[in-house]
Amino acid sequence: MMGEPERGSAAWWEDRYRSGDVPWDTGIVPPELVALVSSKLLRPGWALDLGCGSGLNSRYLAAHGFRVAGVDLAHSALARGRRSAATEHATAYFCRGDVSDLRFLAVQAAFALDIGCFHAVSPERQPAYVASLAAHLLPGAYYLLYAFEPTPGVTDAPPGIGPREIAFFVPHFILRWARHGLDRDRPSAWYLMQRS
Repeated sequence: MMGEPERGSAAWWEDRYRSGDVPWDTGIVPPELVALVSSKLLRPGWALDLGCGSGLNSRYLAAHGFRVAGVDLAHSALARGRRSAATEHATAYFCRGDVSDLRFLAVQAAFALDIGCFHAVSPERQPAYVASLAAHLLPGAYYLLYAFEPTPGVTDAPPGIGPREIAFFVPHFILRWARHGLDRDRPSAWYLMQRS
């Protein structure tokens, strides 16, 4: 008899989407992303949506002038994103892939978004994620990251990221700001970085 898929594996994410157990898939574009797009700080061009899920934020970015490449491991989520993008005539493309190795993408992006993906990448793959992301961003491009922070005693959720993980982004990125808060009673943070 087969056991449960390993947490964070493609099969694990697929099971979550098929079961509907996706509390992160709220159907609401985060106000932090809306504010950043409204600020006119971002340059038009390609955008990467890492861990794009069902593509809500990819479609939002496409509606605001970006050509978007959404990357995720779950076929079910990507299929939803493709269907919605086609209905909305959005310039958003969805590919199944590992966010820690983006060599399959032939784009240099002006913006990258990660809402809850980096903290789910295994710690040994996080430096590769950063290097691959940096290689696919134009100089001066912005990167908006949302992640849980470490919470002692929490074992049934991603471990979260702290100063050690944020340090992986040096020297490729400059941290422009960090905003800390709570998400479902768990410490979390938004980080805006810029490609150096």
